[in-house]
Amino acid sequence: MRHFHRFAYSAAMRDGEEPSPFKIRDGAAFSELTAPLVELGFRYGQLIYNPPFHPEKRPRLGAEFFRFIKPNDLIVLATRPPIDDLTHGDKKRMLKSCTHLEEKIFTECKNYLAICARSHIQLSESVAANFDRADLDFQQHKGARLRSYRPLTGNKRTRIPKGTDLSIGFFLHTKSIPEYGCGLVVSFGMGGWETLVWNRMIRTRFSDWLRKPIFVVAEMAIGNFPQKSATLDFVDQIKPNILVKHSIR
Repeated sequence: MRHFHRFAYSAAMRDGEEPSPFKIRDGAAFSELTAPLVELGFRYGQLIYNPPFHPEKRPRLGAEFFRFIKPNDLIVLATRPPIDDLTHGDKKRMLKSCTHLEEKIFTECKNYLAICARSHIQLSESVAANFDRADLDFQQHKGARLRSYRPLTGNKRTRIPKGTDLSIGFFLHTKSIPEYGCGLVVSFGMGGWETLVWNRMIRTRFSDWLRKPIFVVAEMAIGNFPQKSATLDFVDQIKPNILVKHSIR
């Protein structure tokens, strides 16, 4: 039996508040991925909780804590991985858990995401050498819309006109995490709403990406989110534009 395990990060906490497994990010976004995974024959396995690393309260977890993960399993992350958050100093940053598994997941992600922070994504040269939107800058307040972009070579940035409301979705499916051998799915937008909308699209339009190793970058003109909508049906009207579709061997 193949299992998929949820790799989850702590929700933002107030001063003095302790992290807890029931206070995690992007639960609704993750749920959008569960149905197609079950249809592919996977069974839900474990919640792998990643609280912020605190050496005085929580020791670093080594590989021995994750021995339940089998080579035919799948790790699923429906939140932007906080690979470079501390070095960027963004206000809406997340903190690493500094576990052995997280380190190996980040190692795999860096093959495709050279920089990954709340305000800044830079694609690796292997997938974006000739792509004009390889270096992406995002707003941090009132949404996570794309502000500007540039290619990997050169410093001239193209600014996005105000009111354009472009958002970016990222999807990564690889065969093997280093030292674990299991598969990895990472699917996220740059904010909570954006991540939920993107993963809804994965379930309803692009679930075949869960069948094969692939890296995808897509542009979405989301507009204003309907505050009174009881469902995600409005997402069906959004037409994504696939910018990068890189098959992984």
